[in-house]
Amino acid sequence: MEISLQVARENKLSRITVINLDVGKMQHLNESIMQHGFDAAKQGTTAGEASLKLNWLPVKLKCNECHHIFTSADMKLSCPYCGSKDTNIVQGTELNIKSIEGE
Repeated sequence: MEISLQVARENKLSRITVINLDVGKMQHLNESIMQHGFDAAKQGTTAGEASLKLNWLPVKLKCNECHHIFTSADMKLSCPYCGSKDTNIVQGTELNIKSIEGE
């Protein structure tokens, strides 16, 4: 919320209407808990009437053996192409403000 309010001040917004977040599935965050926290944090601010929109990003990994990039819906980190467990997460750990809308 602090970052959103700072961006609103810097851009001379009198109110924030929507905050769009990119959330990686590996964050293991619960949407209703996030909404509850957002509702509490926005009270008495220029975001008091804002809505929170979450864009859930799938987990993507890159295999260091065969170099394939793959999506893991079941959180298995081994490569489905070659079976290697030598992988790196390339997407899915994000928690970023994608955009802020206001007037």
